[in-house]
Amino acid sequence: MIRILPRPQHIEEREGRLLLDYHCRITMDSSCPSEVFFYASQLAEQLKKSSGIELLIDRRTSGAHKGIVLCMSGEAGITRENKKEKEAYRLEITPEGVTVCAAEKEGLFNGVQTLRQLIIQYGSSLPCLYIEDYPELSVRGWFMDVTRGRIPKMAYLKELADRCSLYKINQLHLYIEHTFLFDGLSEVWRDDTPLTAQDILEFDAYCAERNIELVPSVATFGHLYKVLRTKTFHELSEVEEAEGTAFSFYERMCHHTLNSTDDRAYELVCRLIDEYSPLFRSNLFNINCDETFDLGRGRGKERADEIGSHVMYVQWVNRVCEHVKALGKRPMFWGDIIAAHPEAIKELPEDVICMTWDYSPTPREINVKKLWENGAHQYLCPGVQGWNQAIHQLDNAYENIKQMAAFAHKYDGEGLLNTDWGDFGHFQHPELSMVGIVYGAAFSWNSDIQEKSAINADISVIEYGDRSASLVEVISHMSNQAVVNWGEFVRILENCRYQVAEREVTAFWEKYDEQTENSQKQIEFCNEAIRNDMAKVSALLVGIEEGKRKYIAPILHMAEGQILINTMFGVIKNVHDGQQNPCIDKRALAEAFEIWYYEYRRQWHKISRESELYRIGELIFWLADYIREL
Repeated sequence: MIRILPRPQHIEEREGRLLLDYHCRITMDSSCPSEVFFYASQLAEQLKKSSGIELLIDRRTSGAHKGIVLCMSGEAGITRENKKEKEAYRLEITPEGVTVCAAEKEGLFNGVQTLRQLIIQYGSSLPCLYIEDYPELSVRGWFMDVTRGRIPKMAYLKELADRCSLYKINQLHLYIEHTFLFDGLSEVWRDDTPLTAQDILEFDAYCAERNIELVPSVATFGHLYKVLRTKTFHELSEVEEAEGTAFSFYERMCHHTLNSTDDRAYELVCRLIDEYSPLFRSNLFNINCDETFDLGRGRGKERADEIGSHVMYVQWVNRVCEHVKALGKRPMFWGDIIAAHPEAIKELPEDVICMTWDYSPTPREINVKKLWENGAHQYLCPGVQGWNQAIHQLDNAYENIKQMAAFAHKYDGEGLLNTDWGDFGHFQHPELSMVGIVYGAAFSWNSDIQEKSAINADISVIEYGDRSASLVEVISHMSNQAVVNWGEFVRILENCRYQVAEREVTAFWEKYDEQTENSQKQIEFCNEAIRNDMAKVSALLVGIEEGKRKYIAPILHMAEGQILINTMFGVIKNVHDGQQNPCIDKRALAEAFEIWYYEYRRQWHKISRESELYRIGELIFWLADYIREL
C-alpha cells in the first residue's frame, strides 16, 4: 500500500520499481532557482537516513545520469493561475528515474516532500507511479500557544517546523501574550524565559526555507492576565482584581481584558505591535482579540450601557486593525465575539481575516455560514485537542478537524488554521499534537477526507515508522480513559486550595457527582485500560524506526500521569463525600506523583525553556502534601 499524506489529488500506481544506487544523482535543471539546492539536500539526507545510499547533488544536465530530476517548467502541464496552482506539482517514478516538476518553487518543494515520504517507506527501491497534485486550500496552518506555561526551545521549534513541512503545512503562528522580550515590559516577563528578537528572526528564516510563513500573533484585547496583574498596567484592566490575589490557572482563562475606553490601553497595544511586526517577513498580523469576557462590565460599563458591548468590541478591533494596516500588514482576529453579530464584519477593514473557531466534535455550521453570507474572509480553526489533557483526545481531534475542514471547503475558506492551546499551564506534552497537525494538513489539502482508521495507519507508518501501522489507534483508545482531565483536575485543586474555581462549592461538586457515578469502579476500569494500552505501545517499540522512538517515551509518561490523576481524583472525591478508601496508601500515592513530576520536569527541559514549569510543580507539591494529611 502506498501511503502519502496529504493524499494526492490524482495518483496512478504503475508496474515496476526504480532502484537508486551510487550511480544515480539528484539533478536540479537550469530552471531551478538557488533555493532548490535545499530541497535537493533534503532528498539526499532522507535517502541516506532511510537506505544508507548517498547521492551526489548536481546541476549539470548534459550527462545522462539516472536518478532524481528536479525541474520548474510551465510546459509540465502546471500553470500559475492562482495561489493554489502555485503549489501544484507533478511527480513521476519510472524504472529509469524520478522527475519532480512544478511551475513555482513552492510546488517543487511540495513534490519533494511527497518523494521524501515515499523514501521513508521504501528506501532506495521506489514503486513506479504518476502523481498530479495541488492543494484545495491555499493556507494549511498551525497555531501554537507559547505563552501560557510552555515556551519551546529553538531547537525543538525547528524540529517541529521540519516535521510540519513534510506534510505541506505552510503557515505557523506562535501565540504571545507576554513571553517576548518587549522593551519596557520587564515587570511582565521578569519571571519567565521569553523569546527574543534574534529568536524570531532566526526562526522566521528557518520557516521560510521550508515554505512556511511565520505570522506574528499577539494578544491585544483579552487574555492579558500577566500584563494586567502588574503594578504598572493593572489600571488598564476592564475589571481589576484585588491586590495580592493569588495566581490561578482558572482565572487566567476567564478574565483580564483591556479597558477599551482608556487611550493608554490602545497606546500599549500599538507599541507592542510596532515593536514585534518588523521581525517577520509575513504581510499578516494576528491581533487575536478573543474571549473578551469582561468587556463593558467594569470601567467601561457606562460606555457599554450607552452603545452596547458588541459595538465597543467592533470599535476596538477596527482601531487596532487600522493601525496594523498602516504598517502594511493584513490583520487577523478570532471570530468568537463577532459571531453573535456577523453583520458587523462589514464594519471592519474589507481584507481582514476572521478566524472562526469551534473545538467541538460536532462544530456548528451556522456561525461559519452567517459570516460567509456577510462576506467575511475566513480561516476555519479546529484544534488538536491537547489542552486540558494529559493525553490528547485524538478521536475528538479527528471529528473536529474533519468537520471544520469540510466547512472551509464548503464556504470558500482561505485556509485551515489548526490550533494548539496551552490552557492550565500547557501541561500536555506537545508530541501528540503531531497527529492532529497531520489531520489538519491532510483535510485542508484534499477535501476527500480519509476514514480515521486509514489516516491513523498512515500517520503511524510515515510519522513514527511503525511497521504495524497500529500505534496511533492504540494511543487514540488510551486517550479516552480520563475520568477527569487535567483542566478539570486543576479546577478541583484550586477549589480545595483557594475556592476560586467555583464560588459555590456544592454546585461545583454536583457536576462531578453526575459525571462520575460509581466513580471508583470507573477509575479502576479506566486505569486498567490505560495500562493495557501502554503495554501494547511498549510492545510496538521494537518495530518503530529507531530515530522515532524518542517520541514515544513522553506519551507513555503522560499516560502514567493520567492514571495518577484518575486515582487522586478518586481520593479527593471520597473525602468530599465523607468516605474513605482503605485500599489506597495516600502517602505512597503522594510520593508516586512527586516521582512522576521529577520525570515530567526532565521531559519538559528536553524541549522547553523553564517558562512557567514552576507553577505546575507548586500545584503538584501542594496536592502531595494535601493528600498526605487526609
